[in-house]
Amino acid sequence: MRPDLPAPLRFLAFDFDGTLTDFVTADIHALDTLRRAACPDVPPAAFEDRAVEEIMAFHDRVEAGVADPLRQDGERLGRTLAAYGVTLTEEHLGLYTRALVAATVPVPGAAELLRDLRAADVRLALLSNAYDGPAQRARVQACFPDVFEVVVIAGEVGALKPDPLPFRVLLDALGLPAGAGAYVGDSPEHDVRGAVAAGLSAWHVHAHPRVRERALAGGAALSVAALADLPLPS
Repeated sequence: MRPDLPAPLRFLAFDFDGTLTDFVTADIHALDTLRRAACPDVPPAAFEDRAVEEIMAFHDRVEAGVADPLRQDGERLGRTLAAYGVTLTEEHLGLYTRALVAATVPVPGAAELLRDLRAADVRLALLSNAYDGPAQRARVQACFPDVFEVVVIAGEVGALKPDPLPFRVLLDALGLPAGAGAYVGDSPEHDVRGAVAAGLSAWHVHAHPRVRERALAGGAALSVAALADLPLPS
């Protein structure tokens, strides 16, 4: 059963990676672009696995307070390349970044959904959990040029989802109360829990039924398999 829409629905705010674009696919493309330039003899799967291990380890170091979150790409890619005897250069970093931005594209249905919402005079905002504001804003702009009225990067706020602070910053920037809209995301732990803590209605989108069950158990107002299944104003 779909919930009643806020009357009227004045805004919808969205998560970015995992909800409106597929970071994993873009990252794999960018990593392979880097591998082919820096160490082409390394098997793609081995390079990708090492890079995934390094980004997970980096997040652990950030949470432990022993790594600068703004050095994510440099640390992660530097350690990955070092495993194959290659020293990271600024040229390598630029190559990865350009490839990542180029591969950042809307997931199926995202562009159409945002177009229809704008046509219905629903204000659009975005809250991303990224560390690096300028880099993430470049990806958002490349993917959805001039679509969002408000873009909040949690790393710039100084608190990451599910902390309610970045959600409150988003509401303040919109100048609207939480009850005037909803937040759309794919993570029960970060998006749903954070939105609910900030007093927002959480709309969850994920293909896997068990993830949707977790979202509903965590307080989501609804959980659907795809963006096209979200309720829209008539």
